[in-house]
Amino acid sequence: MSTIEDLVERGAISKIDVALDVGEQPLRLLYGTPGFIEWLKQILGGIEPNVRLGDTTPAEQLDHLFHMFLTGRPLVHMRQFRYIRAEENAVWEFKTPDIRIFGWFLKKDCFVGVFGDWADQVKDHDLYRGYRISIRRLRRELGVDDTLCVRGILPGDVISI
Repeated sequence: MSTIEDLVERGAISKIDVALDVGEQPLRLLYGTPGFIEWLKQILGGIEPNVRLGDTTPAEQLDHLFHMFLTGRPLVHMRQFRYIRAEENAVWEFKTPDIRIFGWFLKKDCFVGVFGDWADQVKDHDLYRGYRISIRRLRRELGVDDTLCVRGILPGDVISI
């Protein structure tokens, strides 16, 4: 059985921080796998989708979503986040107009991103099932059991609302 600290110590996940305004405190936690962190670096480096759907850059969209999540602001279910399939220990998707992030909640208010992709790519090629299966496999490989995977599919199961 693994703990969050074990996963960090083994390099399986790393904490993701976002610059907060003066007086703001992080109320939620965000982690990413090494592959997800590399993907984030590409987005922050300015990579863009072939067709941009949002009014802001992908990097700005991510910054806004992560800032909202970390500071405990309400997220709109189905618009900014949702489960992929109704099942115990569900895989969750964070959404912006141009980006999709797939991962799971280690505990309430504590998300780990595993895969990031362009929204149009995910929709055009119906990649949801593949990401869900890959994340479930990764959790098994990391020794993540029910103690590090939130059960439930309601928004209130995974984030404080």
